[in-house]
Amino acid sequence: MANLQKNGSFPLGLLLGALGGGFLARRLGQERRLPNLQRWQRLLAETRGPFDAAMLMARVHSLHADLYERRPRFAHPALCEHLENNILPGLALYQVLREELGDQEAALAEVERLFVAAYAGFQRVLQLLGYFPDPFGLFARILPWVMQRSFPPEGWEVRWIGGDSDCIGMDIHRCFYLELLTQYGAPELTALYCQMDDVGFASLPAGIAWKRTGTLGRGDDCCDFRWCRE
Repeated sequence: MANLQKNGSFPLGLLLGALGGGFLARRLGQERRLPNLQRWQRLLAETRGPFDAAMLMARVHSLHADLYERRPRFAHPALCEHLENNILPGLALYQVLREELGDQEAALAEVERLFVAAYAGFQRVLQLLGYFPDPFGLFARILPWVMQRSFPPEGWEVRWIGGDSDCIGMDIHRCFYLELLTQYGAPELTALYCQMDDVGFASLPAGIAWKRTGTLGRGDDCCDFRWCRE
């Protein structure tokens, strides 16, 4: 990788594909049905022991299978990807932990720990930008393509914010995650998916400054995403 950084020859197509995949599902794993089952089980075993962790994840797996079987079908493939690869696995994990612990805040704290530990893949994708001479310029070119492909208007209302060549931003006024999780009776889980944005974008390379002051999942009027050249 040092050679790639030196000569700037990292293939653009590879980065585009990696970023598109990372944004598409905000994926916590690669398996089709229940991402991170084994990873979550290992993490739970650290605090609960291997037997209790295995029993707990068996319940998560069973609930997820039921949620998946009864899932709504959407015409747009990106919505199906978000639902099947991200929302349903997180929902199953949260609902089992909430029942197990008997406390919503305790369950959210445990889910947060498991989400963060499983999010390293997205961080590594964003770090690839650091191997290009102008990380912000490349990011600003890729972002509209990613949003069009992976966050369609069927699920999100996005308003791009005009600015100069050193900043790019958008306000999101409707969110597929919040709508679906509200329908499932767990709108409070949305804030953890918002937090995964914070975890991921914190790993952006030098040259890109990221900030956001509010999100729909945390009760604000919109999600105000901003990225600027440092």
